[in-house]
Amino acid sequence: MSGRASLRTRQTAAASCADGLGLGEGRSTHHRRQRSRPLGSASARAPEPSTGGGALMIRSYKVAFVVLFVGLLVATILAVSVNGYSQATRVSLDLSADIVAEMSANVVARASDLFEAARDLAEINAAVVSEQGLADEQSLLGLFGRQLKVMPEIESIYVGGADGDFIQVRVAPQLASRVIRRPGGKTAGEPSERWVYRNQAFEPIAHINGEADYDPRVRVWYKQAVEQTGLQWSPVYRFASSEQHGISASIAVRHSDGSLLGVVGVDISLGSLSSFLTKQHIARGGVALIVGPDGKLIAYPHDVELEADRPQQDGLPSIDDLRERWIAEAYHRDQAGQARRSGINQASYQLTRTAGKTYLSHQHLFPSAVADDWRLLMVVPEASLLEAARRVFSKSAAITFILVVVAAIAVAYLASRLFQPLRRLVNNTELIREFRFAEVERVPSQFAEIKAMDEAIWKMSQGLRSLEKFVPVDVGRKLIQSGKRVEPAAEVRELSLLFTGASNLANLCEALPAERIIELLGRQLDVFTVVILRHKGTIDNFLGESIFAFWGAPVEIEDGVDRACRAALACRDAEAALQAEWAKTLPAGEMAPPPNLYSVHHGRAIVGAIGSRQRMSWTAIGDNVALGWDLHQLNRRYGTRIIISGAVQREVADRYWTRRLDVLPLDSGERKLEVFELIDTREHPLPPAQLEAIRAYEEGLEALLEGAWDRAESILTPLAERHPDDAAVALMLSRCGTRDACFWPGLAGPRDDMLAGPFAARAVASPGLSVGHAEDDDKTEPGA
Repeated sequence: MSGRASLRTRQTAAASCADGLGLGEGRSTHHRRQRSRPLGSASARAPEPSTGGGALMIRSYKVAFVVLFVGLLVATILAVSVNGYSQATRVSLDLSADIVAEMSANVVARASDLFEAARDLAEINAAVVSEQGLADEQSLLGLFGRQLKVMPEIESIYVGGADGDFIQVRVAPQLASRVIRRPGGKTAGEPSERWVYRNQAFEPIAHINGEADYDPRVRVWYKQAVEQTGLQWSPVYRFASSEQHGISASIAVRHSDGSLLGVVGVDISLGSLSSFLTKQHIARGGVALIVGPDGKLIAYPHDVELEADRPQQDGLPSIDDLRERWIAEAYHRDQAGQARRSGINQASYQLTRTAGKTYLSHQHLFPSAVADDWRLLMVVPEASLLEAARRVFSKSAAITFILVVVAAIAVAYLASRLFQPLRRLVNNTELIREFRFAEVERVPSQFAEIKAMDEAIWKMSQGLRSLEKFVPVDVGRKLIQSGKRVEPAAEVRELSLLFTGASNLANLCEALPAERIIELLGRQLDVFTVVILRHKGTIDNFLGESIFAFWGAPVEIEDGVDRACRAALACRDAEAALQAEWAKTLPAGEMAPPPNLYSVHHGRAIVGAIGSRQRMSWTAIGDNVALGWDLHQLNRRYGTRIIISGAVQREVADRYWTRRLDVLPLDSGERKLEVFELIDTREHPLPPAQLEAIRAYEEGLEALLEGAWDRAESILTPLAERHPDDAAVALMLSRCGTRDACFWPGLAGPRDDMLAGPFAARAVASPGLSVGHAEDDDKTEPGA
């Protein structure tokens, strides 16, 4: 029996009402309707020729022409712009580095001026003390006050005598003078201390007298000046009066005989250096810091913050204590000694990148006469240095973009005018591809090449119209798209087969008139057709309410099995949505079409143009086609919706949830076929209860096939109690009850149509019955 005959003899439900509904004639008319207007196809939605599908191709052709011209223009502009911007950036950075280096030198020079001023004051005051001594304290206090008024950066000026006397004027924390006297030497009497707080005019406003606990002779600046010759700079230390860090310039004053008269000192606080750095005008976002040995921060702007939770050693913070990590990274990069050189003045600088931003840094050493290993670190964001250049580049880019857009519009307009005949020719080819030959029109033109193309396209359209006599529109369209030459012959192909069909039409035939049934089933076929075509399937034929589709011809496809399974699941889901819609819209009491049953099989089949010289049909035939239809019918036996063969399950087991339903004998029982229920894709996890039910069923089936009746019954009985509506479980349990592993207990017996197909041989399971391997399935499902 051929595959086509097998399909039609097994449509028992459809045949029961075929005469009443006219489905026999309906198949032919419906098939003709599908050829003239395929459901869900592009031709059903194609626009008019003037704005049809060819317009997309023409727009693409025109865009390609415009892109070619504009692309070359843009590429040239980009190449020139990128190179220019790169060179301009390099030059700007070099120039910025020179400017930063010059600024650093100026800041160091101005800071050094402060130290030079302190040196000068110390030497001047030393000369005054040498001349008049320390007796006239008011004269010295007036001198020191005037000097501080002229030099507000100086924190304190003082002189300490050889016998421990001390005369001082300070500005922080408040302008005040201080005099300590030790009568008759260090041990002759208790020293006295007198503080006088003064206003900005150096007039006294408050007096405090008391005993003195401060002795200048034990301070580092005093000892350093006495032990060495000339002016001395102290290391950074904490001032006793203000508790602030700073350094002192001190010089010893001696009598003509070389004995010590006293030591004159000038204090510079680090806070004054920080205030000095805060006032410096650097590029936006830039900072300048004075860094000492081992990264100690000597001075830094007031807006630079330190980490509050980091302890400070020796009273001075480290550069690593800064919250602004980009400053610390710039410093360490400079210390690594990988400096760049500007191309103009050969100034050294570094570029560092922190948190996606680039910074330019430069270090400048202080003169050794001021301090050893002090350096000014200046760090500036690259964005602020290149802001002007980038602004100019942005304006240039905007102008360039406008010019490119204008050029593109002009070229597009010219292309539209020049390619007008080509647009119509391409539109004709699109109409031919959609089998709309009647809409093809001649394209007049003065160009010989266009005229030749028009003549060729016209003759081709007229010749292809004869193809409608042999091939459905869907198949013909696929053949044209594949580029294969149509031959009056067939070939053996590996096909993935999909069958759909209603589970029971008898009740529907009795309840509704024929025209209403045709309307409802037509709606359902429309939905299924869209789904199958969306999954790139070939619809072979419409058999009443059923559809036969396959993958693998006319164009070979590698994932045909997967597409067929997805199409079956998609049809089931689309049908559910349609049933839900009908439940809301159908008139009260009107019955909806019954659920559809589906099957997916894979195997060799004969496919091609088959028929007589007068009429040919492009179809697939063979035992596997018939077997696919029989699998579709087996859904009634197991109460399932989608059955797939073992050949399909092995291909998709890792991507789909399946349940092994049964092992069926073929022909004399020597060959066996595994059948599975297709449940869903593994993209949708199943509930644990359902997974457990699948596992229990398959375990019970295995025990049944081995003849272990008691074990099978012990597994299947509780499963049947939990799932009383599962026909497959009930069928397997009935086999356990009869202690006979026949494959059709509970059916209608020999009159059942299941017994007329390839499953006709009655086989009894035994311990030796097992599932065939892949090579057995190849024998089970031969090609036609």
